[in-house]
Amino acid sequence: MIKKIIAGLSLIGMSLSAQSALLIDESNITGADMGGISVTAMFSDGTTDTGIWSAFPDVVLGTGDPIADAQGFSGGVVTSTWSLTQQGFSSGNVAPSGDIYGAWTLTNLASASAIVGFSIDGSVANVAFDIDSGSENTPYSSIGVAFASATSVDSVTYSDQLNAAYGDLFFALEVLFGSSELAIDDELVFVADTDTIKVPEPATTAMILTGLLFGAARLRSRK
Repeated sequence: MIKKIIAGLSLIGMSLSAQSALLIDESNITGADMGGISVTAMFSDGTTDTGIWSAFPDVVLGTGDPIADAQGFSGGVVTSTWSLTQQGFSSGNVAPSGDIYGAWTLTNLASASAIVGFSIDGSVANVAFDIDSGSENTPYSSIGVAFASATSVDSVTYSDQLNAAYGDLFFALEVLFGSSELAIDDELVFVADTDTIKVPEPATTAMILTGLLFGAARLRSRK
């Protein structure tokens, strides 16, 4: 019986190890949590420009509404010619005033060539886009929010899937909108939900497994 228990605990340990790369944190993710993601803007003349995301200083709003107060947490990429920023919970919400909470904003600040698309790679920072796949979600991840904008776009493509067994988490997003290109001072406002992928230290799983096997060993010694 003890041998069966030990074997069972070993299988549990293997399962813990396999799941350790799939610990999803989808709560309260804002632009301030996405530092390190790569953003590439695409221009009508065929050129591109890539920037690395960073967090902005927090702003204490103090409204008493946690969703509204989250708007004080933000981040983005800001260059001399374009910017992409995000503030508030990335899952999005609508304020009583009708304003969009959690929005991303792509802006042509000063580029003579119109912006016709962008791509985001969150893999290096363990940030994934969470969509409503309409099927089973990755463990620890509930329903997400796919790209949505009041502005018409030509295509939205998610790639670099976290786990092919599920259809909800992707590290990369590309959006093309040549038919609605952004001239100077134009903006594209959209919502796109993100999760952060937590990869625990190997020691964490090892400690859990060691504790389980130690307990089983003590039971065996009492026999």
